[in-house]
Amino acid sequence: MTTKKSAAKIDELDRVQLAFDRVAGRMDDVVLLNPINAWMRRVNMTYLRRTFPPGSRLLELGCGTGSDAIELARNGRYVFAIDLSPEMVKVAAEKVTKLGLRDSVKFTCGRNRDLLELIDESPWKSFDGGYANFSLTYEESLDGVVRSLSRLLACGAPFLCTLPNRTVLSELAIYGPLLRFDRVLWRFQDPLTRDVHGENLRIRAYSPWQVRNAFQPWFRLDKIIGIPTFLPPVYLHQQYRRLISLEQVMQWMDALLGPRFPWNRLGEHTLYLFQKSAVIP
Repeated sequence: MTTKKSAAKIDELDRVQLAFDRVAGRMDDVVLLNPINAWMRRVNMTYLRRTFPPGSRLLELGCGTGSDAIELARNGRYVFAIDLSPEMVKVAAEKVTKLGLRDSVKFTCGRNRDLLELIDESPWKSFDGGYANFSLTYEESLDGVVRSLSRLLACGAPFLCTLPNRTVLSELAIYGPLLRFDRVLWRFQDPLTRDVHGENLRIRAYSPWQVRNAFQPWFRLDKIIGIPTFLPPVYLHQQYRRLISLEQVMQWMDALLGPRFPWNRLGEHTLYLFQKSAVIP
């Protein structure tokens, strides 16, 4: 018998799926039309390339339309990628077929919490690492995902993930002088909701110590990077366009200081680089 609590969890992910199903056909344009979003994607890809050399077999959680997996595959990596949106996976598979990359990328539809079952569909049974770009924010908890990853990744394998941060320097700078503390502290709300492609969805923002604790003891935190720290938040991209004369300066500051303390703890999102530990509880 399905309880009200479990039904609520199912409905929440169903709503996430429907929101992304609706936008799948134009998702690539949505990302590119937002200059901050596009910049964040480029930064993420830079770290993925640095971390995973050509020939790596990788696992991606929340692949969307497959842009990251395809870019990595075109440069010699192999990727097994999952996403909960059937329409997103359909678009991704069509792109792979068109580009002739079917031997390098495999997409499948499913939820991150079912990772251990979905892995049976992968042509590769061992992985050199994995990543999740902006997708784990919809999870009820990070615990289940982390436990599954701990069983699939070998000791020393890197895992990168990008998650919304709780304390954001740009929001402090923009809203603090206006005494808009509701805007400064909105990420601490519970439940935390945000309009995502026309659907009011629950998301989860984390402080760096919360993420580190969620991944212990299976993973060791090696590095954190604020993405972005000095550029405004993604949702203020229209205002950002008015600051186009300062674009290069802000991007330079992010590139220089985003990986450094304390700025790396104050980004709108935080990129975490973990390494699989030898500890298996």
